[in-house]
Amino acid sequence: MFESNDTLILAIEEQITPLVESEDLAQAFPSVSIGKIDSEKRIKLYAHLLGIFFDEAESLEQLIFESEAVGVSLVKINEVITDRIAEISEDDISPLARVWVESLDYDEELDQDEGNEEILEDTLFKLIRVCALAKQETALSIFVYSK
Repeated sequence: MFESNDTLILAIEEQITPLVESEDLAQAFPSVSIGKIDSEKRIKLYAHLLGIFFDEAESLEQLIFESEAVGVSLVKINEVITDRIAEISEDDISPLARVWVESLDYDEELDQDEGNEEILEDTLFKLIRVCALAKQETALSIFVYSK
């Protein structure tokens, strides 16, 4: 896949899928950027949170659309993990980010100006908020839009 910036989007699947090729979904729906926290990094978090293997955790993200020509992809995050993430307390963000940092590739830098742990803490905070909203409003799903 291509190097991208990822955005979490809250939407109803039937409303978002027809627009994926023609609109900037991050502008059309409520969204929050998670930068370069790609699928592999998210799946490592899911595996840790659910106590499952990476291969099993991969099934928690469902590819809805991908086009290298257009340079976008849309992935739906499974409700099982969004419900689990919504349950994380703010007190658990820092310790969880430290564990998540350990799963990164050796010498991997997510940002030149900010440390990996701070970036992952910020991402966890965003994930928790978005997942909590989706849990309250059951018609909404969480998508990751990459471009």
